[in-house]
Amino acid sequence: MIFSRLLNKDLIALLISVICSLILFFNNTSRAVILIQADLADTINYLTYPQKWYKNIFSIKLEYEKNIRNLALSQLLIAKLENHRVENIKLRAMLEFKDSKPMALIPANVTNKNSISIQTITINVGKNDSIQKNLPVLDVTGLLGKIHAVGKNASQVQLITDKNFSVSIRVGEDHSLGNFLPTIGKYGILQGIRKSMNLFPGEIAYTSGISDIYPSDIPVAKVISVNKNNNNPFQDVVVEILSDLDNLNYIFVIQ
Repeated sequence: MIFSRLLNKDLIALLISVICSLILFFNNTSRAVILIQADLADTINYLTYPQKWYKNIFSIKLEYEKNIRNLALSQLLIAKLENHRVENIKLRAMLEFKDSKPMALIPANVTNKNSISIQTITINVGKNDSIQKNLPVLDVTGLLGKIHAVGKNASQVQLITDKNFSVSIRVGEDHSLGNFLPTIGKYGILQGIRKSMNLFPGEIAYTSGISDIYPSDIPVAKVISVNKNNNNPFQDVVVEILSDLDNLNYIFVIQ
């Protein structure tokens, strides 16, 4: 025990002596001491380099993650703003269309598109909005269909592309009567157009107004081909539906 205490005192004395010697040594301004201090600084820098390198890499990683997160947020904001821009353009077009048509139009949003037994869409207006069955439905480009079923706050629309759909039309300079029938996709045919009538691609078929459902002069379809070389008394007329069926968001119900 006594030896151990003496040993501890000797170590403490040695440690104090070394510390005092180092303090005195490094406070010396001689050239040799300065050179040793410089070498010591290089050694410390070399030994601590891995730690500094790791801190730099970690800092760069954090900055990268922050930038990636900000980029993702910016992309989401850009997408949101672009969506608002597109909706604004469509709403402006709807307002201009509504102002240009002398008829009562109820605006609605398409909430769902179905394709079960008949091709339909669901809109967010119903009996509470004075919607009734068989009211015509259109978008800013043309006839879209008619109301098929009515709920309190939503309705189903039978689309113009449904195989069970048909509408009386007038077309050409002579306003010849005919009937529009859908075929495949955005295409259809005009039945009952006599061969004596001059009809050309690009002409627009409008609702005739003789129906109890559809008022007159609603654009329905554009003529894309005409054929008189057949054994029938009427022309073969292929048309393309005007309504934008691929982008159904906002529509009108004619009341």
